Amino acid sequence: MKLSTRFALCLAVAVPLLVALAGLVLLGLVSQDLRAERDDQLTARLRALTPMAATFAWRTRVLPAIPPDFLQQRLTAAAGVGGVCVVEKGEKLLVIGDVPGTLPVGAGPADHVEGERRWRFVAADVGRQRTARLILFEPEERLGDQIAVLGKRLVSVTLVAAGVGAVAGLVLGRFAVRPLSRLGRQARTIGRQQPPPRTIGRQQRPLDRRARTIDTPSRTETRLATTAGVAEIDELARLLNDLLDRRDAAVTRTGEALETARAFAATAAHELRTPLTSMGTNLTLLDHPELDPADRAEIITDLAAEHGRIQRLITMLRRLARGELLAPDAFADTDLTEIINDAVEDARHRHPHATITARLVDGVRVRGWAEGLRMVADNLLDNAALHGADGSGRVAITVTLEVGEEVVLAVQDAGSGVVPRGRDAMFVRFRRRSGSPGSGLGLTLVRQQATLHGGTATLGASLDGPGTRAEVRLPLTGRQAPGPGPSWLE
Repeated sequence: MKLSTRFALCLAVAVPLLVALAGLVLLGLVSQDLRAERDDQLTARLRALTPMAATFAWRTRVLPAIPPDFLQQRLTAAAGVGGVCVVEKGEKLLVIGDVPGTLPVGAGPADHVEGERRWRFVAADVGRQRTARLILFEPEERLGDQIAVLGKRLVSVTLVAAGVGAVAGLVLGRFAVRPLSRLGRQARTIGRQQPPPRTIGRQQRPLDRRARTIDTPSRTETRLATTAGVAEIDELARLLNDLLDRRDAAVTRTGEALETARAFAATAAHELRTPLTSMGTNLTLLDHPELDPADRAEIITDLAAEHGRIQRLITMLRRLARGELLAPDAFADTDLTEIINDAVEDARHRHPHATITARLVDGVRVRGWAEGLRMVADNLLDNAALHGADGSGRVAITVTLEVGEEVVLAVQDAGSGVVPRGRDAMFVRFRRRSGSPGSGLGLTLVRQQATLHGGTATLGASLDGPGTRAEVRLPLTGRQAPGPGPSWLE
């Protein structure tokens, strides 16, 4: 059932009920007023007839032979609706109009019932000795007929109100749900492509025939309007838009995850092909019965090296994939000084041959992903420890953390350095020096994390002589990291 129909039915039921309730209350109040007015009229008539009734009773007692025709006529004329009865010593001296057979006791106004009929009466003692009594009666049917007429009119008005309420409910219901209907139409168009341009007219001329078209590009509605002017409808539209935003974000994240998985699989397959082929060849050679023990040991060493390379490659690819799928809510206020300190301590244990000096500013905080920042520090330290040996084979690494307009993390070694034209190429995937035991993804991971944190990663010359200086610049706490860039696995 439509909402407008329900509204019409509710109004069609509610309006007659309210009219009937109000009519019943009004009928009760009017009935009460009519009864009070009737009593006032009976009392007023009683006061007006009392002198004539007293005179009538005196004439009847003093001059019984002379009928008081004139007074009787005046009493009859003044009796009005109902009846009048003059009683003296239990004897009815005069009866005019509709009176009961039995006489009531009391002064009234009160009800007197005889059989199935009911009268309203008032009474008063008349005469000097108060021996006579004047009683005025009014049948209950008279007021009952008036109240019945009012009741019939109330029923008629209630029936009319039912019809008016149904029509008004239908009209008002359609008007009230118009914003909701408009919202429904907008919701049905979301994601639906509009039809292509169509011909709106065609003119035929003796020498040519041309068709005019509207060059309106097809478009797709994506969100609901929040300008209906009805607070509830606008709030519902905003809630639906929020759901659509979350749906689109989920779809986008799913697409990114699928694309990352595809790139991960393709890159892993491409890069693992060579070491796996080499391992397969070496395994074949191990089956040779005449293989020299020294050659066998060399092959096993090569197999172990290839195995380690594959493990490192898969680990770095997994880290790159995690960076591509990083959600914005992973960023939080982070103590970068503590992260670098921990990384330096762990690097000293991994590379005992290297001398690592750290000069860090305390309490440096950035908005970032703690695990990603730790990977940046670990890869810079590992890269310097592997490639930063000087001519004598000594490895000296200096780590600095400074704060200015931005945070600068620098890792400097004393190795042979990188020529200027090849520095940027070192961040390319799988780019490594000849004979390097690395995977060629360490600096790629550093630049990926720097970009995700809104910063940069560069290579330069050492400030203290030969060597390489790697710098990562990050914004201070409060700046938002940009959205994801191009895939690092492509």
